Amino acid sequence: MILMGDHSEVGNGVDRRATNGRNGVHKSANGNGVAALRSQTWFGHDREEVTRILIQSLNDLGYDHAAQTLGHESGYELEGPTVAAFRNAVLHGDWPEAEALLFGTGFDGSGVGFDGGSGKRAASGYREWDYRGYGGGLKLADGANREEMLFWMRQQKYLEYLELRDLGAALMVLRQELTPLNRDISRLHALSSLMMCQSVEDLKTQANWDGAAGQSRRHLLSELSRSISPSVMIPEHRLAVLLSEVKSHWMQNCLFHNTVESPSLYTDHSCTRDGFPTVPVRQLADHSDEVWFLSFSNDGSKLATASADHLVLIYDTQTWEILHRLDGHEAGVCYLSWSPDDSKLLTSTKEPECDARIWDANTGEILHHLTEFKQPVTATAWAPDGETFVIGTTDSAKALSVWTINDDGSEEIVFEWKERIRVFDLSLSPDGQRLVVLLEKGILVYDFPTRERIGEYKFDDFRMTSVRISSDSKHMLVGMNPNRIRLLVIDTGECVRTFEGHKQTHYMIRSGFGGANEGFVVSGSEDKKIYVWRTTGHPVEELTAVDSGCVNAVSWHPQNPRIFASAGDDGRVRIWSTTPETKTSHYDDSWDR
Repeated sequence: MILMGDHSEVGNGVDRRATNGRNGVHKSANGNGVAALRSQTWFGHDREEVTRILIQSLNDLGYDHAAQTLGHESGYELEGPTVAAFRNAVLHGDWPEAEALLFGTGFDGSGVGFDGGSGKRAASGYREWDYRGYGGGLKLADGANREEMLFWMRQQKYLEYLELRDLGAALMVLRQELTPLNRDISRLHALSSLMMCQSVEDLKTQANWDGAAGQSRRHLLSELSRSISPSVMIPEHRLAVLLSEVKSHWMQNCLFHNTVESPSLYTDHSCTRDGFPTVPVRQLADHSDEVWFLSFSNDGSKLATASADHLVLIYDTQTWEILHRLDGHEAGVCYLSWSPDDSKLLTSTKEPECDARIWDANTGEILHHLTEFKQPVTATAWAPDGETFVIGTTDSAKALSVWTINDDGSEEIVFEWKERIRVFDLSLSPDGQRLVVLLEKGILVYDFPTRERIGEYKFDDFRMTSVRISSDSKHMLVGMNPNRIRLLVIDTGECVRTFEGHKQTHYMIRSGFGGANEGFVVSGSEDKKIYVWRTTGHPVEELTAVDSGCVNAVSWHPQNPRIFASAGDDGRVRIWSTTPETKTSHYDDSWDR
């Protein structure tokens, strides 16, 4: 029944098809005793492990001849012939051979076996007919799940039959090979639904799979290799992984590391404070009252600031000249958000106006005015498609809704949650999958595409103030009164880290991620300072940022990790960088006095 694979070229578990050094076929020990004369350790490391990893790395780099020479001279093999045969079996879609090589003589994986190949099942769980010397199979890693590994291979076989449009063979695999493994029923239902795909393209889209000729077999091999003992099959690209871990350790333990460039391996890595933004290089003194919120555009070319003086200003971040004054508000502006393409700016106000407006960020013209709210609009967020946006308010009758702008220019609510809640802040994940909503003393998490609530976390001892979601869409940074910022896993509520030291007891203080690869957490404070931590929790800086009052919000430049901006009660916006710049007309010399 199986279309792929032919056992005629296999004997004693050794695949005689053409192979090269990259798939693990190497000459065994050269027999000259050289390896035995050397110390078994190398600077405290196991010599065999180091050598085998080097052989693998030389193959990865394309230096196959050098890898073969090293294997011959050292007397060590990268992988034995059974591993090489298993690798080839997976990459060539020879699934019966792959199963036999991986699990050994007669392993069926379903909990039952076959009696003498007659089709009668035996209680032993093993096939008793000869598997031509495959032996006990490959040594698996601790905790490896044999049935799960078998499911992965048979799932690949099933998808390949569907790709060949051999629905009969695919159905046999589904019923007789996948279903008896008793895996997750939802996975089986998802796989069975693929039988209805009308084309190969539809199959690949629905299964998120690139076909037998794509990378799917290599991805399968990679997943399987993680469950095989590294003593027989070294994990892929092991040296590269080890070097990446070394660099990651350097960067995480380097207090001021703030660059996306990879450190050199030639020397141990460290950064000095000189490269970190600690200098207030500019003051923008164009607001006449407290500045409550600010945000760089997604491309970093503009900075928008929102103030109690009813004004929103948009600056050019190259010249720091004002591009637009959005002065149509009739109350203090407490929040703003850029559309994904930075063409529009969504602003919201406190009482007595309690509205939201959409502005053309390129012309400064108002496009839409949403006036349906009786309480302050506290937070807004654009969906990644740029066509819809979320509005949160403290009006429990109209607290949370999703809006769109129709082709005729009219505004429309496309969904409205009926829960009686009051929204203090919200954030939509960059991948568009999770909507996080802050209540006064709790957090709600919604699956944004389905609008279903999937999580609720309560904090009776704290009042929620602000939330930001990480760029990987997995974590949320939540500010809490009194004096807490917590990094939480969105889908579980698990607390990964707590950041302390700043003062936050009475007011809405905004915190967020920043720096290269979001390596830092930054927050305003009620004690006139900006606080910066590594995401590991280590305090980095305390920067005095206002003469009096609070630092209400901080926004890190999305493209240049050496720049961030702060907003304060003194009506000033300060731009922080590494070295002083030439002062402009917006610079207030009183900062120097």
